Amino acid sequence: MSVNTRRKFFGSLAGAALLYPFVASCKGNLFMSNEIVLSVVLFSYVDRPIFDVLLNGSDIGAAIAYGGGGGIMTGETIPFGPQKLSWCLGGPEGMPRNGDTVIAKNALTISRHQVPPNSRYLGVHIYPDDTAEFTFSQYIPEVSPRGETILAEVRKRGR
Repeated sequence: MSVNTRRKFFGSLAGAALLYPFVASCKGNLFMSNEIVLSVVLFSYVDRPIFDVLLNGSDIGAAIAYGGGGGIMTGETIPFGPQKLSWCLGGPEGMPRNGDTVIAKNALTISRHQVPPNSRYLGVHIYPDDTAEFTFSQYIPEVSPRGETILAEVRKRGR
């Protein structure tokens, strides 16, 4: 190896070593995307149909009363940070709030740190009190614990 070749090699190595503290201090965010792509599965624990369910303006489906988990919207690009979730209430004519658009009352945020490794699915769970919850999973999501409580009560009442 010639002197010039060694000099270039060690110069490159020293340059990379000098950049390491900078890259490490960024905690991996320097080259990471500000969004994630997931398949979305909608769950509704509401006693009426809902439609025009929008996550950040993107239509993620509709659900019958106490329905969901059957349809998957694939390849949804979701930005990290605050999320906006809304839906329209359906139901028989004369039902209160029919056709009203509801915006989730609780703050919904998705951060890089709350998404487990290998997550491919986002479960969107909509509750009767106009709140919602997100769950993440590697495989198709299941009913949430809160949703299971609501559905158990509905089954107990015979609906």
